[in-house]
Amino acid sequence: MHAALAKRIDELVDLGWEPHTTTETTASLFGRRPFNWWLFVLVVVFFPVFGGVLYLIFWAATSRTTIFLHEENGEIVSAGDMWMVRAQEAQRESYIATQRQIKEKGFLPVMWPHLLSFLLFLAVWVVLIWMLIKWAG
Repeated sequence: MHAALAKRIDELVDLGWEPHTTTETTASLFGRRPFNWWLFVLVVVFFPVFGGVLYLIFWAATSRTTIFLHEENGEIVSAGDMWMVRAQEAQRESYIATQRQIKEKGFLPVMWPHLLSFLLFLAVWVVLIWMLIKWAG
């Protein structure tokens, strides 16, 4: 395998992609789209019995993404779901910085604003649903 192709594959593996097939000049890698937790919570709230299970099945069936790499005239050419790679690369620096802060300071001191906003959002939903039930009943 050529050095440039191997380097690009290593970069993508670091981002969470899994190599599927590789040759001397080509490679294909698989990954999954991020799980949408907010949509999952909404589906569970509006369809409490089977909503979560149906969303998990839907996500597992539709979230697979593929990238194809090949070497052409000494350059690596990419095709496939490149939007996801661009998004991952754009967020890579902030992800690394967050991971470094968590390692240095601990999880709770770094992530408490995110946890607090999630809990507030969840509390607002519970209050809204409670008010809706009380109004309907």
